Amino acid sequence: MGYTVDLTDDDHFRLETDYAIGQVNFYTMEPEPEVVELTIEDRKSGEVKFFLHFHVHDKEHAIGLFREMVQALRSIATTRTTKVLLCCTAGMTTSFFAERLNQVAEAMGLDWHFSAVAAQEVFEHGRDKAAVLVAPQIAYQAARMQEALPEVPVLAIPVATFASYDAAGCIEWAREEVKRRRMSAEDRALEHVAKGMVCDRRVFVVAAHAQAGKVTINYRLYDHGSVTLDERVIKRTLSLADFSDVLDTKVCRCTGTLAADVVGIALPGIVGNGTFSLGISRRPRPGRQDIQGDLATADHADIEAYFRDRYDVPIFLCNNANAAALGWYGSQDEFENVAFHSQAAGWAIGGQGHIVGGRLVEGAHGIAGEVRFVVNRLSFSHPVNFNPYAPADVLEMVGQVLALDCVTFDPEVIALRCDLLPDVDEVRDELAKYIPREYLPEIRRVENYNECILLGTMIWCLKQHARPR
Repeated sequence: MGYTVDLTDDDHFRLETDYAIGQVNFYTMEPEPEVVELTIEDRKSGEVKFFLHFHVHDKEHAIGLFREMVQALRSIATTRTTKVLLCCTAGMTTSFFAERLNQVAEAMGLDWHFSAVAAQEVFEHGRDKAAVLVAPQIAYQAARMQEALPEVPVLAIPVATFASYDAAGCIEWAREEVKRRRMSAEDRALEHVAKGMVCDRRVFVVAAHAQAGKVTINYRLYDHGSVTLDERVIKRTLSLADFSDVLDTKVCRCTGTLAADVVGIALPGIVGNGTFSLGISRRPRPGRQDIQGDLATADHADIEAYFRDRYDVPIFLCNNANAAALGWYGSQDEFENVAFHSQAAGWAIGGQGHIVGGRLVEGAHGIAGEVRFVVNRLSFSHPVNFNPYAPADVLEMVGQVLALDCVTFDPEVIALRCDLLPDVDEVRDELAKYIPREYLPEIRRVENYNECILLGTMIWCLKQHARPR
C-alpha cells in the first residue's frame, strides 16, 4: 500500500494514508546539529503509534529509521478496524449482540468490529482491543479485568442497553467512554513526579522495555529532584543507536557535553561492570556489526565506556528489573528486604530484582534475578500447552519462581508487577502450596512499573556516581 506526500515546506512534510498520518519535521537548533522528528498518528483514534527524534550523524542510520517509520505507517492499514471485545459467562449471549452491533456499525459507516468470548478468555483476547464490553450479568468481574488489562478500557454495558439490544445506543456509548478513558489516562500520566527524593544533581535517565509488539523508551531529566523533562519514544524495534538519538537530541550540546551531571540507562539483559549481554533485537542490520548496531550485536560490549567516550559525562548502565526494584524500594520505608518480580503479559518468563538489607543484589556476574535460566527446569501441570495469556498458567509459574525467592533469602515483601494477576491474595494462596503460610512474605501489587524503573535508575546513578572509580 502506498502513501501520498504533502510538502508543507522544506522542513516539514506529511506522509498520508487513509488510516494514518506520518510527519517528518526538521528543526534547526543553533549551535547544535539539525534535529529530525518522525511521528505517526492514527487518524481515527488520534493515538501516537510511532515517535522519535535524532541527529543525522549517520546517513545509513537515518535512512533505516525512515524506512522503519514507513513500515509502521503501512502496517496501520492492517489494524485500522477498531476492534471491540464483548464477554459474558460463556460468550453465547454476547455473540448474538455482537452480530447485531456489527450490522449497525456497518449501516452507520463505522469501521468497528465486535466479537465475543467467554469471560475466562478475555485476558488473552482482550489485550489488542480498543475496548472490552462486559455483559451486565458479570459486571462484577469488570474491575478485575481492568486491573489485568490496564491499557484497555473495560466497560460494563448498561443494563437497559443490553436488555433492549440497543446496538446503536451501545456503539455511541462505547465511543464516548473510550474517548473519555483515554483523556483521563493522559491526565493521570502527568501526575507521576518523584517525591521526597534528595537529588543535588541533574540526572538524565533512559529506560527501555518491550511490550505488546512495540518498544517504549522512556526518558526523564531530574534537575535537583524536580522533573523538568518527561517524554518517550515509541518504536517497533530497539537498537543501541536509539539511546544515542535520545541523548543527542534532548541533552547533548554540540561540544559533546551533556546538559546533565550524570546519565543512567536501564534496559533488559545481563549487565555487569558496564558490559551488556542479551539484546532485544534479533535482526542485526547488514554491515552494522559494531557497537552502534542492534543490541544483539553488542553482546558483552562495554556500553558504558562507549557512551563515556562519546559524551564527557559519567554514564551508568543497569538492568531494568533491578532499576524497578530500587525504585519501588526507594518509594517506601517499611521494608529492607524486597523481592521484585515483573511479569509482562504475554511473556512466559519474567525478570526480578532483589534488595537485601537495603542493598541491591546483582551477583558476581550480574545474573541475579535472571529467572530465565531456571524456569524451563521447573515442573508445570501442562508445560507443552503453557499459555502466557492464561492467568492460571502464569499463576503456577510465578508461584514457583517466588517460592525460590522465599527459600533463598526470605524477603519481607514481594513487589509484584503482573497484569494478569491483580489479586495478591490469589498469589499468596498459590505460594502457600510450596511454603508454609507462617513463613510467607507480604505481597504488594506494583501500580506503575515505568515509574519504578525511572526512579530506580536515578537512585542507581546517584549511588554509582558517589562511588570512587
